[in-house]
Amino acid sequence: MQISELKNILKEFGANVRYEHDLKKKNWFNIGGKSKVFYGANNLKELANFLKKLNNKEKVFVLGAGSNTLITDKLFDGVVIKLSKNFNNISLLGDDII
Repeated sequence: MQISELKNILKEFGANVRYEHDLKKKNWFNIGGKSKVFYGANNLKELANFLKKLNNKEKVFVLGAGSNTLITDKLFDGVVIKLSKNFNNISLLGDDII
């Protein structure tokens, strides 16, 4: 999808969405290039809505604290989702749902 299309689809998320965002400060090694789209998820409801809007039309990479992540210097042609501190607990809702 083109960035202009994504901007239209994702406009309701405001400042939580950035385009061609530098990922260097998002990992402990301070290395890496940019992502086509970067989304800072604040809570589960917003994240679910964001993923519905994307409708599986983009590659998605979920980034936690970035402590064990090496990021390439190349552009990630997809969406990087950075989870906030509100996502520090994981619950199993079934055999295949986290």
